[in-house]
Amino acid sequence: MHVKSRYLFLLMLLLVSMLDCQAKREPSWMKELPRPGNETYIYVRESGEGATIESAMAQAMVRVFQSTANRLGEPFDVQQVYTALQNGTDYRTISQNYHIPVNRVGVYSTQLKSGEYWVYVLCQVAAMSNVTPVWDRVGLNSGTSNFLASLKSVFIPGWGQMGKSHYGEGIATLVGEAALVGGGIACYKAAQNQLAILRNPTTPINDFTVASHRYDNLQTTSYIAWGVAGALYVFNLIRAYTLQPKGSNEWAFQPSIIATPYSIAPTAGLTLRF
Repeated sequence: MHVKSRYLFLLMLLLVSMLDCQAKREPSWMKELPRPGNETYIYVRESGEGATIESAMAQAMVRVFQSTANRLGEPFDVQQVYTALQNGTDYRTISQNYHIPVNRVGVYSTQLKSGEYWVYVLCQVAAMSNVTPVWDRVGLNSGTSNFLASLKSVFIPGWGQMGKSHYGEGIATLVGEAALVGGGIACYKAAQNQLAILRNPTTPINDFTVASHRYDNLQTTSYIAWGVAGALYVFNLIRAYTLQPKGSNEWAFQPSIIATPYSIAPTAGLTLRF
């Protein structure tokens, strides 16, 4: 039993190390900007630094507004907007007041050894000044959605992933968690049955030996299953928070015209966006 417990401890240590690496992984948009879902907007990524996350965030958002305003030819007061953001004004209010369409969909922050914070933001901004942008309905990493996704996964493992449209991973997490917990319970109950045989004074010596081995194996298996289930549960919470949502699956109605050398016919098609 002592050797098996040591292997279980090493397995848990390995899983914790894997979870720690997963939690520190940068989002994919830090390396490559995602592709817009339509032609009314583009993605921009800006960064800011400061003594606090709030000040770094304000600086990053100011840079988003400034670059977008310069591209659209809109007047923009950098200091006034920075002060407003520092005072807690929502960036959407600034976007409306200055007529600079901005939609923040991703945030990534890190702290340097010096104590300063670096914040990176990913935003959807208007592609052209004369076009009203149509944002994608699902963002990539807003803090609120991440927190709610983790909160959902606290109660039902995989719920947060499914809420971000990662249905395959969410269902696999839920099924895996149920299988591990259920398997652990089944092994534990089977171990208790073997224990009853061991406690029976009339049990023959051969049956006693077999029951003893089965009890040890079943009891250890149940502990391992519950340990892996606990690690999967923690991993599920981290994934729910750090996972980037997919674009929502939706049907789009697309009218079109089919032209041939002899005829022109209007048509309509339905496409499913994944």
